[in-house]
Amino acid sequence: MDFRHLTLGDKVVFADAGPRPFNVRAVSPDHMVVILSRPSSDGSSAEYTMIDWTRPGRATDGTNGAGHTIGSGVHRNLHRFFHTMLGGSAGQPPPTQTVLAFGNWRDVAIVAVNGKP
Repeated sequence: MDFRHLTLGDKVVFADAGPRPFNVRAVSPDHMVVILSRPSSDGSSAEYTMIDWTRPGRATDGTNGAGHTIGSGVHRNLHRFFHTMLGGSAGQPPPTQTVLAFGNWRDVAIVAVNGKP
């Protein structure tokens, strides 16, 4: 899949993740890394995924759709993550590494953004 410019609040549907969209929650300043979430199927937690256009690929949060129960501070940590990646504090991991672990990389297959192919 070719690069797609995504912004905060966009609703993204992936070919391999069912019809429920993920919401864009954080975007790196260069738009090359995007973190998205959606409520889990039972609504009690959030499922996260990350797009890295430099790979290019998409990683999952490792919960197989069960999602993480995370306080509202996670979105603040996502914002800090990108600033740490760019300017960073030597020897300290980015804040999201203590909250989310992304893996199971796959191709980025976007079906729609905000309801449009």
